[in-house]
Amino acid sequence: MTATLLRHCADDSATSQLGAELGRALRARGLPPLLIVLHGELGAGKTTLVRATLRELGVRGRIKSPSYALVEPYNLEKLDLELKRSVQITAYHIDLYRFSSSEEWLDAGLGDVLDGKSLCFVEWPERAPGLPTADLDIRITPRGEAREVSLHSGSPAGEALIDCWASAGAGAG
Repeated sequence: MTATLLRHCADDSATSQLGAELGRALRARGLPPLLIVLHGELGAGKTTLVRATLRELGVRGRIKSPSYALVEPYNLEKLDLELKRSVQITAYHIDLYRFSSSEEWLDAGLGDVLDGKSLCFVEWPERAPGLPTADLDIRITPRGEAREVSLHSGSPAGEALIDCWASAGAGAG
């Protein structure tokens, strides 16, 4: 079974709010290692959503678009219940827009980053056939200044994230 969450974002501010909600849901789930892919045309709000998510997860300072660097890593604090202390994990924001062949993502070494041990946000996943199956698939469709956003789980971990989000009331509105 898959979980789906549909949201209407009236503007950039609402898209940022949706990103913050995603950050809170990720934090509530203990920052699991997930692959989150984002689909949408240029300017749809993919980077806006990821920036707001990372900000909610505690990233301070500049959060750059990975369009030119391809990958931007961010260190996050995560509470490890077994160790009973905070540990550092890495979140990766990846942009595959400039890719033109199906092997480029592997040639770029992204197979090592997308190892299932990190939190990864990937924009333009359709440009990298053969990517692992996403835990959460986000599709952003502009409607003038507004956006329609659909979130679909692709794994039990993605389904648990959406269920957590919805049960927290973050899916309302």
